[in-house]
Amino acid sequence: MAFARLADAYTVRARLLPALIAALPLGIATLAWFPTGILGWGAVSALIVWSGGTVLLAEVGRDAGRRKEPGLFASWCGKPTTRLLRHHGSANRPLLARRHARLAALTGIAAPTAGAEAADRHAADEVYEAWSAVLRDLTRDHSAFDLIFAENCSYGFRRNLWGMRSVGTVLAVAGLAAVAVIPWLDPSARTALRVGAVIVTGAINAILVLGWLFVIRPAWVRTPAEAYAERLLEASERL
Repeated sequence: MAFARLADAYTVRARLLPALIAALPLGIATLAWFPTGILGWGAVSALIVWSGGTVLLAEVGRDAGRRKEPGLFASWCGKPTTRLLRHHGSANRPLLARRHARLAALTGIAAPTAGAEAADRHAADEVYEAWSAVLRDLTRDHSAFDLIFAENCSYGFRRNLWGMRSVGTVLAVAGLAAVAVIPWLDPSARTALRVGAVIVTGAINAILVLGWLFVIRPAWVRTPAEAYAERLLEASERL
């Protein structure tokens, strides 16, 4: 039975896939070294699934992202939903006032005034975070709030990849090196077919190295985080 049938879509996309992508270079290097050994991999992969290996990978991916999340929020001057609810820096005050009124009515927690927020930013942020927590609880129905769920999956995927950036980069470099030395260490790999395979697998690992170094960065994580925050706050109009 496929792991996707054993877990929800969020776990597969946001937790498992980042861990699998981090480990991918080693799998590619193994394939380059032992191209005829893949016939028995089906039984091995099935054993890994049933022994809980994929569940472990999913938890590793989740924990890596969670550990780095506070640092991301601090660098962004707060959680995206919290920042969108602050009076300070608001780009649309009528919309902000409407959201404050709606969320105060939904939660029973009074909205901070601009003056109260300026006097005690921490206390105001606690209100905004409480509002956000209530909204998350009220929008857990994936079918009814599919856009929120999609953005949450996207954010979780990117956050957890960012959390595994150091490990992923090391594994990608190691995988690239392991492929690069094949023609020198294995004379049988100097045939045209094997050299072609080495070039292809080496190129894939090189692309992964570049991706870890230049694509998977805080700004890349921030895009879906802010989109998720927007969709979550928009849902207050439907509740």
